[in-house]
Amino acid sequence: MKKKFYNNNYFKLKNNILVTYISNVYAWMAFGLLLTALTAWYSVKIPLILELIFTNKFFVFIIFILQLMIVLILSNSINKLTAKTAIILFIIYSILTGISISSIFLIYTYSSICTCFFVTSIMFSIMSIWGHTTKKDLTKIGNLSLMCLVGILISSIINIWLQNSYIIWITSYISIIIFTIITAWDTQKLKEIGNNIIIQHNDQLKKYSILGALLLYLDFINIYILILKILGTRLNKIKEEDKEQEIN
Repeated sequence: MKKKFYNNNYFKLKNNILVTYISNVYAWMAFGLLLTALTAWYSVKIPLILELIFTNKFFVFIIFILQLMIVLILSNSINKLTAKTAIILFIIYSILTGISISSIFLIYTYSSICTCFFVTSIMFSIMSIWGHTTKKDLTKIGNLSLMCLVGILISSIINIWLQNSYIIWITSYISIIIFTIITAWDTQKLKEIGNNIIIQHNDQLKKYSILGALLLYLDFINIYILILKILGTRLNKIKEEDKEQEIN
């Protein structure tokens, strides 16, 4: 009887840890997205940053390298880091992403930026819920999606020289499908991570919350940028239409 009571309490405690973990992941992800949005919006108002983004390729390259390093550190060395270090790295990554995508405020209309964010949120939520609730193992389809993503990356690099607009649009649509699948897969992985967190280790809970937030954050940002690229209304297009109306 005591053993059964102990087991019930243990499973309840494990379930509470999982719920807490998932909640922390989405909270940190939301914080990262908010920080990125604020950084992007504020960066547009600083002429020096805009000049560096549009005229200095080395500056853009440095930001990319720093982002890549942070992702690799958090993904491969999370157990060696303290929770505080993991949080700081995630915050830095969110700020760097905000700087790197700040040009969207000069390329697209505010309304289309908000609309695409809303569309991305719906798509992300649907796939995340499916990934959390489905009993199907998504490992195979997730790994297949990663392989397809590598193919898309290679095609995009080749297209730098080809400059084929059809390839750009095709790869963009396929990439959206791939990242939505990866979103479901990453969400499913979060359940596995949450179930393996040691109850007594609060520091471990914080660190893996940051790792989970980074995974979903990357999925969301990539889907958003792709949707904005396809559905976003460009400011120069509106200006051209206004000029045509003036002429007519």
